[in-house]
Amino acid sequence: MVQAVQLGQVQDQLKSRKRTQRETEDVNSSDIDISSTDDEAGEKDSDDEDEDGNDNIVNIDFDFFNANKEVDFHALKTLLRQLFGKEESNKLQLSALADLVLDACATTTIKCEGKESDPYCFFSLIDYQENKNSDYVQYLQKVDMRLKTFFQTLESAGNKKAALVLSERFINMPPEIVPPLYRITLEDASNSLQASAATSQTSRDHYDFYVFVSRKYEINFDADEDVDVVDNNTKGKRTKQATQIDYFHPEDQFLEKYAKINFDGKSNKGIIPSYIIIDHAGLVKAIDDLDAAIATW
Repeated sequence: MVQAVQLGQVQDQLKSRKRTQRETEDVNSSDIDISSTDDEAGEKDSDDEDEDGNDNIVNIDFDFFNANKEVDFHALKTLLRQLFGKEESNKLQLSALADLVLDACATTTIKCEGKESDPYCFFSLIDYQENKNSDYVQYLQKVDMRLKTFFQTLESAGNKKAALVLSERFINMPPEIVPPLYRITLEDASNSLQASAATSQTSRDHYDFYVFVSRKYEINFDADEDVDVVDNNTKGKRTKQATQIDYFHPEDQFLEKYAKINFDGKSNKGIIPSYIIIDHAGLVKAIDDLDAAIATW
């Protein structure tokens, strides 16, 4: 298992660290400080309390685990339903999709109460070629012609491999967990691909393309607009509803920057499905850009 570390150190320390969960069940963890990093963070304990005497620092252990078939199924199914939304979830076999996540070549979960607890987050790379006849791939091909065309092109190429990416988490998870989450999972996928390549005598240590399914949401706000008042031909003001689009997953804006294909679906009650296809080099750049941006937040 990857040990939890102080949040300020998580980016550098987890970049080169390998997971040891498969070798031991011991948990070596220290607290992750997800509080504000203002100038008063290093003052005396008495200064760490607010006016009401309550601590303003919350310590949480975020531990990174492989998928656990014994306990993760129902939690993963719930997170998948959250990712796709009620309407789209009804078009999918969520139980079969949760099984795909559990059987994927690389799936990382984040838990706060040990290996046997429910995951608060997951990130999964599902091999397209091994699951191209699955219900999920059939669903993606019906979503938009661009996805269907991409899969057809991939089949024609023959020597290219793609991963279907599924990822979801509790909304209040700190963004600092995202870069190490991605890097750990990519490392696991690389190990899996290299092991497969050794038996087939081919050379491959990463996927060529990654197909992301995510979501955005609409923010409605009041905006003033000058309009003609017909009665007296004078200018007046009236209020209209303006809409702004924001991301559930902040990393998506960086993925879109390097995407080969990127489009949104139709809004349903303010929720907009988002689809991103990105190559490996673009994904690495997006993670690095996110890492740098988080440092400034």
